[in-house]
Amino acid sequence: MNMNCEYEIEMSFDRKNQSNQSNQSNKLISDTIHLATIHNCHTHFQFTESKDMNQHTRRPTNVVVFSFHDEHFQGMTNFLTEIVNRYNKRIRIESVYEITNRNLIYASPSYMNIMNIVNKETSNDYKHRRQTRSYSETDYFILREILKKNID
Repeated sequence: MNMNCEYEIEMSFDRKNQSNQSNQSNKLISDTIHLATIHNCHTHFQFTESKDMNQHTRRPTNVVVFSFHDEHFQGMTNFLTEIVNRYNKRIRIESVYEITNRNLIYASPSYMNIMNIVNKETSNDYKHRRQTRSYSETDYFILREILKKNID
């Protein structure tokens, strides 16, 4: 692993399936932040974005971005494992990005739709690495936790 790397994990919390949306969403976010802190997340921030459902309606989605330093790589992969195992249907991992080397390690389909518009070069690079399966060892460990299957 390259020293002094930093990783960002972007997760979305969709409110559509929650009857008591605000309280449940806030508890889910605070539980996730607490879990990230336990696994040595060094910082996080959150925002709300609206996703187009059709031409007239927008549904708010809470997004939290967690940052981990390279020395806490194992904690980060443990965090991803717990998120996938505990909250698979309620939290979507949108992206995992290695900041130091500008490497998009993972992108969800909805994240890729945005990337195709905003940053075509990064999108094309990511698609190429996925198609050729050219992953680094660290990419492999991260993807293994997210995808829950072998990517060899």
